[in-house]
Amino acid sequence: MKAIIFDFDGTLTKSKKGSNCWYKIWDYLGDLEYDNKLYGMFKRNEINDEEWLDLIFERYVEKGLNDHAMQEISDKIELLDGVEETFEKLKENDVKIYILSGGIRQIIEKVLKREGVLEYISSFEAYDLNFDEEGRLVSYSSPKHNVEKKYEFVEILKNQLGIESDEILFVGNGKNDEEVYKSGAKTLCINPDGADFENRLVWTYAIEECTSMCDILKYCNF
Repeated sequence: MKAIIFDFDGTLTKSKKGSNCWYKIWDYLGDLEYDNKLYGMFKRNEINDEEWLDLIFERYVEKGLNDHAMQEISDKIELLDGVEETFEKLKENDVKIYILSGGIRQIIEKVLKREGVLEYISSFEAYDLNFDEEGRLVSYSSPKHNVEKKYEFVEILKNQLGIESDEILFVGNGKNDEEVYKSGAKTLCINPDGADFENRLVWTYAIEECTSMCDILKYCNF
């Protein structure tokens, strides 16, 4: 492998099923009922993606979400065992590491920095929640690449690095990761949360219960 792309929530992290950066914020705010209400509206096609995000942002502002809260939330997120050792091994073998996540950049960055592994990441994309100098939430922005179409990011990365699709490994766990196979990249499902990990059209490899990230190294074809 020449490059590896990781999802974040539930892939790089120890996380119960259905829990991600957004869920953790709603839970912190004590507002899971409103989260469920918005999700229901989205599933019924009463609002689209952009309207959903706008309503989330408005509620976060209303509830007083601030940068201090983001720190408290990130402090409770644990990486899967063996992440640092895995990243070090990938670096030793000249494998570039990327993160493409539907999570929130500020939380992801804080977790990776705390665990001393941020330096291994060539780049990562996620949603941004932007705060002013007083720590107040002022805006949000979406990732440059559509995190619901992660296969498009693989195509872009392949062209940037001048490598073949099958020299890229994607590691994920969710249903929204399943279309990556369309890019021709190798795909690895770990700790599935909604993903059909037994579907070999979609997932090249799978580890149903992965307790150490080091377990993925055998699929990296050094």
